[in-house]
Amino acid sequence: MAPEHGPNRRQVLRGGAALGALTTAALFGDTLRPALAAPDTGSSPGFTGVPVARADAVTVPPGYTARVLLPWGAPLRRNTPRWRPDASDTATNAARQVGTGHSGLRYLPLHPGHEGGRRGLLVLNHSWADPVLLHADGGGAATADRTGKEMASLGVTVARIELTDGRWRVIDDELNRRLTATSPTRLSGPLADQPTLDTGTDTAGVIGGTAHATTPWGTYLTGEDTLADVFGTSSGEWSATDSQRRYGLSSGEASYGWHTHESRFDLALTPHEAHRFGWTVEIDPLDPSSTPVKHTAMGRVAHGGATVTESRGRAVVYMSDRTHLYKFVAERPWRSARDRGPGPLDEGVLYAARLDSDGLGTWLPLTHGRTGLTAREGFADQADVLLRAREAADAVGATQLQGPGTPAVHPSTGTVYCTEAEGEAGGRVLAWTEGAADHGATLFSWNEFARSGTASDQARGTVFAAPGGVHCGDDGRLWIRTDVARLGDPSAHSREQVGNSALLCADPESGELRRFLTGPRGCGIAGTATSPDQRALFVTVQGPGSAAQQWGAPSVEDPRAVSNWPGFDPAGRPRSAVVVVRKDDGGIIGT
Repeated sequence: MAPEHGPNRRQVLRGGAALGALTTAALFGDTLRPALAAPDTGSSPGFTGVPVARADAVTVPPGYTARVLLPWGAPLRRNTPRWRPDASDTATNAARQVGTGHSGLRYLPLHPGHEGGRRGLLVLNHSWADPVLLHADGGGAATADRTGKEMASLGVTVARIELTDGRWRVIDDELNRRLTATSPTRLSGPLADQPTLDTGTDTAGVIGGTAHATTPWGTYLTGEDTLADVFGTSSGEWSATDSQRRYGLSSGEASYGWHTHESRFDLALTPHEAHRFGWTVEIDPLDPSSTPVKHTAMGRVAHGGATVTESRGRAVVYMSDRTHLYKFVAERPWRSARDRGPGPLDEGVLYAARLDSDGLGTWLPLTHGRTGLTAREGFADQADVLLRAREAADAVGATQLQGPGTPAVHPSTGTVYCTEAEGEAGGRVLAWTEGAADHGATLFSWNEFARSGTASDQARGTVFAAPGGVHCGDDGRLWIRTDVARLGDPSAHSREQVGNSALLCADPESGELRRFLTGPRGCGIAGTATSPDQRALFVTVQGPGSAAQQWGAPSVEDPRAVSNWPGFDPAGRPRSAVVVVRKDDGGIIGT
């Protein structure tokens, strides 16, 4: 870890109560565009695309270099224990180290202008753990220690990073912290005081998810999508309601089995606890003493992605879960809401999308009293609608998609893009334009921007499958992430064409696609973010070394059976990590 140097960043930036004004106005500007915009270079990919890869490595185009940052277990402070390659770290150690199962991330500049491109915070989600790799015994023993380590290994990491001597490094700083399933959180919005969310404790925690976004006022949004993995019961007398089944909760054992040692995750003993998860969580990365907020006005879903834009000064948040697309439109402009409560995300309307076959679409309000959402049809009131938002979307006739991912908004055209990871064709990328170019509109037009494995893609050498999310840089380029593990059991020919998970770059105007990066064996490319000057691209490599049909599966005896990236330690194991990609000449990524 690089040493701290110069004045403490808080002494420079905070200056007491002035931090809020500086964060919003100077660091993020008056809109969502970064304080330091990239030069207008067009959005056509200007690099040589890399071929399909099956090697246990990260590959990038000629003229680019990729380096590892923030691998699983990396220490966040000088006094943090170093990661143990044999996976013998305790839960106490894990809570002070970078988590595992890296997913969505965002870069937040700590200074305006040029300095913001080389000093900032990375906020990183941890949404998934492979027990075989996380535990020294492969996770075979269902012990309290195992449960504690898994709870400490998921959630969110906040880390200060800095570009020094041509390399990005973690800086020892009091802002560095972890948020886990045992961290204090608070509920806000319409359900904050509802009895159905009351379990007698304030410690709901953050269990991690894929969704990741920043707000115009400088906070970070994540979403919880692992409800079915962490809740379960061993009770033979408990049976799931229709609502619980719709959220993946069942009488079968959960993936992690936390309920065995943590009663609040036992569906029979603490039935209301599951109601406290599945919300959009707002985190203030610049204030480690702040408590993350779960916004109930935005609905309870299993989040697959999120992005934030504006409509007439109001925050608009596009979201997805495993079956639907959603949009939350805030009630009031965020500046006035920040000045006097309720907050910008505590009041508004939640919508679900219906995509019609003629290329038109409608945002259907999830509002109690409308057809499908009345008391006669099983929804008691608006609080019930928000608590059961996925069911509400079903009830109003919203389109069911197959694994929609992280959406993105083009900074100039306002077009919204979102992936659909699954389906017979191996997935696609959708695009839509809101009516009157207003993100608060209820009508839109949509089309397929790209489809996986099309003949034209194969001819250009950019066949891809299982797109999991989209990121749109300030220069307009689209970055499409894939996770081939979501392909299920495709034919050998299809898997041979696709290779390892990849990151593709697309031109929104021409539709041209080029493969920019490929990951190691068994991984998914799960998140992307750029520095404000577009000269650093941060990419999360999730779960290298996990079971993959073409490579086999890791075991206690050989955790390196599929991958040994990034350390290639003969006595170690693969680790999720962030990869920082820079152009060798210091130029803008993608040109």
